[in-house]
Amino acid sequence: MAGARRSPPARRKTVDYMLSDQLGANIKNLIGNADPTRADYGFGLGVAVRTSPGVVRMMGSVGHFSWPGASGTEWWADPKEELAVVFMSGRARPDPLALSSKINALVYQAIIE
Repeated sequence: MAGARRSPPARRKTVDYMLSDQLGANIKNLIGNADPTRADYGFGLGVAVRTSPGVVRMMGSVGHFSWPGASGTEWWADPKEELAVVFMSGRARPDPLALSSKINALVYQAIIE
């Protein structure tokens, strides 16, 4: 198409900024009250971001980012492990920690060094 403008690709600095914690030290993250799988995460621009090892309730690396969807859907990415996961169950999440933690454990236990 002649003269059509294309969007520029996402630059590394932009992605780094989007995936960095945007909450200040004085802001308490209360997402764990609604979704225990995101407790102790920080927030980037549109995603939950893991900011420390060993504190959160799910397996993953610092920099792991994710977000849950409706009816049991979920996605996450772990840049350190070069891993992206999309999970769709088609059912409501009565206990988000139960299903998410099982899928999370299965995926990370399947990684072979």
